Amino acid sequence: MTFKWRDNSVRILALFIAIILWVYVTNEQNPVTDLSYNIPLEANRPEGFIIKGLPKTINVRVKGTRSVVGALQRMDFTARVNLSGISEVGEQEVPVQLSSPPGVEVLQVTPQVIRVQVDKIVTKTVPVVVSLKGDVSDGQQAGEPVLKPALVSIRGPGKVLDQIKQLEVTVDVNGAKDTLERVVPVGTGAEGVTVTPDRVSVTVPVTNMPSKTIPVRIRLTGEPAAGYTVSEVTAQPLNVQVTANDEILNNLIAVSTMAVDVTGIASDIEKEAVLMMPDGVRQLKPDRVRIIVKISPAEGEQQPPPGNKTPGEGGTQPETQGDRKQAGSG
Repeated sequence: MTFKWRDNSVRILALFIAIILWVYVTNEQNPVTDLSYNIPLEANRPEGFIIKGLPKTINVRVKGTRSVVGALQRMDFTARVNLSGISEVGEQEVPVQLSSPPGVEVLQVTPQVIRVQVDKIVTKTVPVVVSLKGDVSDGQQAGEPVLKPALVSIRGPGKVLDQIKQLEVTVDVNGAKDTLERVVPVGTGAEGVTVTPDRVSVTVPVTNMPSKTIPVRIRLTGEPAAGYTVSEVTAQPLNVQVTANDEILNNLIAVSTMAVDVTGIASDIEKEAVLMMPDGVRQLKPDRVRIIVKISPAEGEQQPPPGNKTPGEGGTQPETQGDRKQAGSG
């Protein structure tokens, strides 16, 4: 059969025009477009390792006809990374695997490769130490705290646990008069680290602080008026009660007054002097004394009347330069 070009040319031209019109109408009514979606990222985390750096979502840009792309939802895509092969710690790169529905073209995946930090999960035992907050009541002392248990187990990333040598708990003893018993939480403050047990029992003994009677050392400063000298110095009372721990009491031989100025005086004086609280002392009773300073004419100027005491024959003597240094150290 002979093809009749002239007879069919009109038909062919009509078909061609129809195809063009169909494409035109289709593109006008259902054009090709592109859209972006944030897709949840799934990951199979390996047992015994902790992975950091994985984003919660990735971004996917796809192209397709409006009717297809417009009907898509996030759950039509699946994005995941395979971490099952991870066996070493450190920085590693893993590709994103994307599954998309038919009828769309994936233009871009952001990110395509994810850089993650891999660390091994380990367990170790560390001691718990107690920090006391505040001061117990006057006249009382806090003893060495007792913990149960004294050791706890921590579990988490190896690099984090390498920095943890001990855990600290705080117990408030402010105003305590008797032994305290508290159950306090134990934590690390580090992300991804657990503590077992997460609470410990703390007993803080609170007992009466020892005290003893110690002599008063009087400190004088300056010199009396010309032709006069200090003949006798007395404190009332001569001794005070000092409350402190045993170590401080054993090393304390006297309690000094604040300096009493005798510059230019030519007659007896009586003053109140505050006692200097030695380091570590909790209480002084009383905390001040009356100081009586007796002044006499200097030797060679005029002999003291018969019956008067000369320096060294009773009463508390004024502090010498050496005494002042020793009192300062006390």
